[in-house]
Amino acid sequence: MPSDGETAAPILAALRAQVGTLQARAPGVRIGRDPEELPQMRVAVRRLRATLRASREAPGARAVDGLRGELGWLGAALGQVRDADLVTRYVAAEVNVLSTPARKPGARLLRRLELDRAQAWDHLLATLDGPRYPRLMSRLKTVLGKGPRGALPESLAETAAAQWKKVCRAVKNLPARPAATELHEVRVKVKRARYAAEPAAGAVGRPAERFVEQVKRIQDILGEHPDAVVIEEYLHHVIDGREGAHALEQQLIGWQRKRRKKMRAAFDRRWPKLERRGRKARSGAA
Repeated sequence: MPSDGETAAPILAALRAQVGTLQARAPGVRIGRDPEELPQMRVAVRRLRATLRASREAPGARAVDGLRGELGWLGAALGQVRDADLVTRYVAAEVNVLSTPARKPGARLLRRLELDRAQAWDHLLATLDGPRYPRLMSRLKTVLGKGPRGALPESLAETAAAQWKKVCRAVKNLPARPAATELHEVRVKVKRARYAAEPAAGAVGRPAERFVEQVKRIQDILGEHPDAVVIEEYLHHVIDGREGAHALEQQLIGWQRKRRKKMRAAFDRRWPKLERRGRKARSGAA
């Protein structure tokens, strides 16, 4: 039986790494020159929420849910910019290959998207410069200073195994033609399984490391689907009804629907291998 300190150590190490990423990336996000800064900060927020989720049943961890809520608030502001960037980049890349009837409304749409993106950035900067963000960082540092008190209710390997069972159950229950929300739920569960498995991989060994590598690939594939959905929904919302807009919508959204079909086919090909990796990782942890 590991000691309390040994049980909590991987979680504290993960929290320190993620808080460090938040601190390191925030100045670059404010400047806005490096496009990689914002995605890295957003990933750190998501990892923090997942890691805190794994430790919230520990004695003395009542404040964790409040922290996760505040991180969700920060993640939403980062996500608005990310979505606006995603759609703007997509339309900017495709506007020159649109059919003639769609080019004029395409240029008009791009101007609208650039305005939306600027507004999302303004909101994010106000978020980072307001009083709530430094309070959140202060609370995170307090958690790092104290750490979870007492033993966690289950080992990291057990937590990872429980998350993986949820993934398998969700995939098994998928219909032949799953809705976007159903695939999104699978992706969320895959992400939680990955974030739970990463701290445990060092203790479990190579099978768990291979499993994490395969989960990353599946997560990337599944990430294509919500991106396509974000673009489709955003375009439905902002494309106006003026001349040429119907042709524009048909082309841009049609391309995203094809992308979603390719993603599902890729997921179906990859899933059996990931399932095998998961079984090996669990047997290695037993």
